[in-house]
Amino acid sequence: MRPDYADAYTNIAIADFSWQRYDDSRTNLEHALKLAPNNARALYYMALVEREQGHLDAAITDLRAMIAQYPRSRDGHRELGFSLYQQHKYDEARAEYETVQSIDPDDLAAHYILAIVYRRLGMKDAAAREAAAFADQKDDPTANTYALDYLRTHPDVTAESVPWHVHRQSSIEAEPASGGGPDH
Repeated sequence: MRPDYADAYTNIAIADFSWQRYDDSRTNLEHALKLAPNNARALYYMALVEREQGHLDAAITDLRAMIAQYPRSRDGHRELGFSLYQQHKYDEARAEYETVQSIDPDDLAAHYILAIVYRRLGMKDAAAREAAAFADQKDDPTANTYALDYLRTHPDVTAESVPWHVHRQSSIEAEPASGGGPDH
């Protein structure tokens, strides 16, 4: 309906990307970028498509352009770091992942990749520290079992863990509040 609306083409490209239709995604992103050449969202997804298609230099260029607009984009720095890592540019990848950690010290991917990058750069202590942080923060595969056991024995907590649920009113809650105004 609006052929000049760049975000529509970006949205279609994202859907294509999620279905691994990279050529279709590229076509829509190219159109979006013709309409809005500096659109950070289109640049970000174009970089992902380019990397999937083996065009790492182009992906790095697009990610840098996107990051220039949003310097605190954790996703942008993470993806740029990974693209640099794939090119074996470990010092540059290290800088990007350290930037990710400056934005979010608990970023699990940053801990994981930094452990590898530090090891490749001969920084054994830093690699061990990042590997330990990753191991400490990654999901515990047995946690679900314990959580389900707990929820089975605590129905009051179980109801609160479901986004849409109903609370039963107690006799105190059922009485109108004094003062004429709503209390809740």
